[in-house]
Amino acid sequence: MLVAPAFAQDCVPQRAPVALALPSVTTAGELVTPPAGIARRGVVVLFPGSDVADMDGAIEGPNHTITSRPMLQVANRLACAGIVSFRYNKRYVTGPTTVDRAKFDTLNGSDLAADGRAAVAWVTARPEARGLPLGLVGWSEGTTVAMAVASGEPAVRAVALMGPVVDTPAHVAQAQYQRIGKPYLARFAVDGALDADAIARADAGPGGDLAHIFVRMFRGFRPGERVNPLLDTNCDGRISFAEADPILASWYADGPESGLGIAATARSLKGVADAFPATNARILLLQGLNDSMIAPDAAQAFARRPEARARVTLIGYPGLGHSLGTAASAQTDTLLPVARKPLDDMAKWFGQALRS
Repeated sequence: MLVAPAFAQDCVPQRAPVALALPSVTTAGELVTPPAGIARRGVVVLFPGSDVADMDGAIEGPNHTITSRPMLQVANRLACAGIVSFRYNKRYVTGPTTVDRAKFDTLNGSDLAADGRAAVAWVTARPEARGLPLGLVGWSEGTTVAMAVASGEPAVRAVALMGPVVDTPAHVAQAQYQRIGKPYLARFAVDGALDADAIARADAGPGGDLAHIFVRMFRGFRPGERVNPLLDTNCDGRISFAEADPILASWYADGPESGLGIAATARSLKGVADAFPATNARILLLQGLNDSMIAPDAAQAFARRPEARARVTLIGYPGLGHSLGTAASAQTDTLLPVARKPLDDMAKWFGQALRS
């Protein structure tokens, strides 16, 4: 009899390395299928988060070690629920931290969506997946890719979104300094300013990945520079928030050449809320309530909208961060491995959503 095991550790998924042809490059991918004896209930394509991302969505932590591989975790858990999955390296990415940066930085959201559609076409033509109901999984930036692909693929029945970019990508990125960076730095400031010693304390402090991105913006970046001279406008060796705030706001202004990069409106895909009307798929939002990158209240507000209630399910997770891994607070979110409950919730939801 064909069954699905109750727990992920009860099975060992089958793996097949494959090559996916994308514009101007062929990228590596992996097709993951349930082990023999487990009925196949559907097929999903997985889309990782922002910037350089391999098929596992690997997150680099301290000392160049890999902290987590959220997309690999999802693929493994879904296989043990009878769901075939396909994931692939982003275009020009060859490993967790290896990339042809010059080419990669020219990509826009529309390129990521085109690659996603190519992945869907490839996997649905495979004998392992042919005829199975189709779903998508996105994490972070990948949630905008999943929604863009779903809007052009009527066959997509269900979309699971981890750490969803509900608002516009530009607005999400612009909010990160005031929400995470500035409050974290303020813990080390004296009279509203940070000197080199205060910045060093912040750098050695408990902040998570996003908090430390902003710490690095305040540090000097050339030999002999103790603080960032671009932010120390009065050259007193201290950076006040009165100095830094307007400059950082200008760096994150919404334009194609701004520090927003691919999150700029001219280059990005739509956020989940704006993309929602173009698809009839059921949507699952998995939102860590200690998410550093994205304010959880955006998902909560979206799920309450009258037009969303019939198709959108929101599950919030206290004590989990942007990767749906453990995070004591948003400021200390280090994108740890996905906790078991979100993985089990996703597997259960897909089992229901792909049948309807």
